[in-house]
Amino acid sequence: MRNALGLTLIVCVPLLARSVLAQQSGRQIIIYSPTDENFLNPERGFYQQDAPFWIGEERSPQNADALRDLRVTGISMLRWYLVLDEFRDKPLSDEALAYLDEQFDIARRASMKVIPRVAYNFPIGAEYPYTDPDAPLEIVLLHIDQLKPLLRANSDVIAFMEMGFVGAWGEWHSSTNNLVGDNGLSSASRQIVQKLLNALPQNRMVAMRYAPYKQALFGPEPTTLEESLRRIDKARMGAHNDCFLASFTDWGTYPETPEGRAALREYLHQDNRFVPQGGETCNDGEDAAPYIGCQNALADLQLLRFSALNVDYHPGVLQRWRDEGCFEVIARRLGYRFELLRGDFPSKAEPGQSVEIRLTLRNTGFASPYNPRGLELVLRGFDTGSEYRLILDEIPDVRRWLPDEGEITLNLRGAIPSEVTADDYEILLRLPDPAPTLYGLLDYSIRLANSGLWEATTGYNRLNALIRVG
Repeated sequence: MRNALGLTLIVCVPLLARSVLAQQSGRQIIIYSPTDENFLNPERGFYQQDAPFWIGEERSPQNADALRDLRVTGISMLRWYLVLDEFRDKPLSDEALAYLDEQFDIARRASMKVIPRVAYNFPIGAEYPYTDPDAPLEIVLLHIDQLKPLLRANSDVIAFMEMGFVGAWGEWHSSTNNLVGDNGLSSASRQIVQKLLNALPQNRMVAMRYAPYKQALFGPEPTTLEESLRRIDKARMGAHNDCFLASFTDWGTYPETPEGRAALREYLHQDNRFVPQGGETCNDGEDAAPYIGCQNALADLQLLRFSALNVDYHPGVLQRWRDEGCFEVIARRLGYRFELLRGDFPSKAEPGQSVEIRLTLRNTGFASPYNPRGLELVLRGFDTGSEYRLILDEIPDVRRWLPDEGEITLNLRGAIPSEVTADDYEILLRLPDPAPTLYGLLDYSIRLANSGLWEATTGYNRLNALIRVG
């Protein structure tokens, strides 16, 4: 069936009736269908852990073809362990820096985003207290200075960076150089945090292993919207929990008292509205048994607003999720997941005229995006294929589309470009990565969780509406 504008309509009778009524008043109302399909989106989901720098002088270089194959399995992020034990007492070599730059470029060619973590050891088979050495403060600060140009040049493919550098596995405990103490942060800790925040561009965040350390640095209150908009240092530190669901305390992540545990979890619930939460599971033993089942896991992932989890560890926990049937649910909901509900569009306009478009959506993921993101409305000629961008008065901030908000309505006002020629135009939505190196690449654009809207060749989301211009 084709309407008066020549657009093929595949609709049920009630929707067609509503469309006809809307067109009579000069507007089109479109109702959209959600999908349960599990698909890739940037900067969210399960990640694979790799180690481009491994123990000693061993290197494990990335392979673009293998990473592209990994995308087929539903993985678009990598956590990189950069184990720099060979440089504990000296500067990074030119060879090491060039090699790391090459790894970033391979990830970019494979349409991946990375979560780097620098460590000076990787205890294997050891037990607490860990004695594997980290590096002294002056070496850590020197290495961050050396890494700064690389981090800035490759920030387009950095999702966020884990604090690292300190203690066993770079997890901010068991520091042999007293970079962090048993009772909290030291002067050395604070210098490392500030140095790494300054090394990264302001639009990229770090993730700290223990939330009380963030509170010690920036105060006990969670990040506010106003602080997030100003991008102060407090609003650039998220969290990673590398023993998620391991026990009542997540093996030291939370205080041992019920009151302390509840308070810290509520802090993370509020703070993680605007910063990333990543991590991995680490235990499927008796002390984890009450927590790792699907019902509790889903509740905690939602409460803590998880965006990223290790797809390989802990295998026992991940297998339980598969057995109980929630693994695919978790894969779909990690990070953001935007479902378009309805749209309200004008039926016709003139070049240069201002128009109003209203979109209603909801976020059914666990979290919202944590990095800047573009939003564009594109007009594409139905017959000619010519494309124009609507000149929006104000661009909504996708990072504020929180799951808590329920239905989110966007009132978009913009002008039809004056050079638009007379034609019938499709209206499309694009949510591109704003980095110049990634802008417009479909693998780095956000896909909506709706049936029949995604264009796999352009990275556009079709809105199934036509506007006649001229």
